[in-house]
Amino acid sequence: MRESEIERILVKKVKTDGGICLKWVCPSFNGMPDRLIFLPNGHFGMVELKSNGKKPRALQLARHKMLKRLGFKVYVIDDVEQIGGMIDEIQAT
Repeated sequence: MRESEIERILVKKVKTDGGICLKWVCPSFNGMPDRLIFLPNGHFGMVELKSNGKKPRALQLARHKMLKRLGFKVYVIDDVEQIGGMIDEIQAT
């Protein structure tokens, strides 16, 4: 499945769950996650989207590591089956 299809399903699922899923464009700081997820009651996460079986580039992994060191949740999604579990995990924190 293409990244854009997974992204479309993610945005729809987050909206169904009462949240918003914003595209994150950071032109002066490459490698940042694709989407910011805001869920009810102050729950937040960041998502890097990939086509099925694809992995993040080295710069993306470095940015994810930096964000995790700061205490933020960063997820890599390459399959629509991962979306529900990721949302559940964000809501549990």
